[in-house]
Amino acid sequence: MINKDFTSSVVILIVSTTLVAAFSFLVWVLPTFFYQDKLIAESSAKPLTALEVAGRDIYISEGCHTCHTMMVRPLNAEIKRYGRYSRESDDIYEHPNLWGSKRTGPDLTNLGRKYSDQWHIIHLRNPRDVVPTSIMPSYPWLFEQVLDGEDIDAKLIALRTLGVPYTDKEIKQARLEVKGKTKAQALIAYLQSLGQDQGVRP
Repeated sequence: MINKDFTSSVVILIVSTTLVAAFSFLVWVLPTFFYQDKLIAESSAKPLTALEVAGRDIYISEGCHTCHTMMVRPLNAEIKRYGRYSRESDDIYEHPNLWGSKRTGPDLTNLGRKYSDQWHIIHLRNPRDVVPTSIMPSYPWLFEQVLDGEDIDAKLIALRTLGVPYTDKEIKQARLEVKGKTKAQALIAYLQSLGQDQGVRP
């Protein structure tokens, strides 16, 4: 039986939580600092373009990551359904990662170029037009809201400080790449990039 003092003491709770968090950091986070160069060397991951970064932000802000995972496990059933399984080196430029844990909708790891841009346009306007049984909500406002690109260069600079190899030229041109595009265009650009690192990016 657990001692009552242990479960009711705030100090013990704080110390226990700190110890568990510290252990998790030592086991899961710290080791990556020692083989980060190896991951970069073996990875075929490419940094997202400015428009794709903007699309990723929209993907997060609309809560897409709460219904779609981006981590295919190395199980035959998952590989047959979703394609190549995920590797640690795939996510070296992901900040934060969007692995997810709930599949209300399908995994999107290898979604890129599986469907045309037009398919995605129809799907975002009304998912039932292409998948009759879909419970995904419609996103018509994404076609009406236009991006100004004002903060995209700052986002690329922040990502560069985290290790994403953006050049000064890419950062300088980022605003022009994004300005005037709708949120739908940016989101579709991001969706079309998923899983394309292993092939030839269009």
